[in-house]
Amino acid sequence: MKVNIKIIEKLKEESCTFNIHKVTSFIQDIVSTLEKSTDNYLIANSTSKNEQEKIPYSNIIYLEYLERKIFIYTNESIFEIKSPLYKLEHDLPNNFIRISKTVIINIHFINKFSVKPNGNLEAILSNEEKVIVSRKYVSSLKKTLTRYSKSPLVY
Repeated sequence: MKVNIKIIEKLKEESCTFNIHKVTSFIQDIVSTLEKSTDNYLIANSTSKNEQEKIPYSNIIYLEYLERKIFIYTNESIFEIKSPLYKLEHDLPNNFIRISKTVIINIHFINKFSVKPNGNLEAILSNEEKVIVSRKYVSSLKKTLTRYSKSPLVY
């Protein structure tokens, strides 16, 4: 597929046009990501410094609801945000998927999976953190991973 990029003036509205033969699930994912990408970051409080920072979506490994707060984990630091998890789940790009009642992960940071003796699925992330995938969410995780593995990853 040929890709054309045209740099425009800052005052003009950004837009995207696809000339395609068929709308596939991959194209739908790209469109959804583009529609959500007006802001490609979250603003959150640093847990180590007393200041707010912009965290690009591409740096977020996972988000966890804990003690009435949402913690955002990156390779560099941990951040805190006060927003309902369901709202973040809706606003984040399609490479983020809920894996339990309290955790949303960025699938680009999954290194591997292991099956625990009790049958639970464990995701091992690039930062060596281990998070449990609830049985309820295994099916949607499989679908998402299958969709991304059949198509090139776009970021």
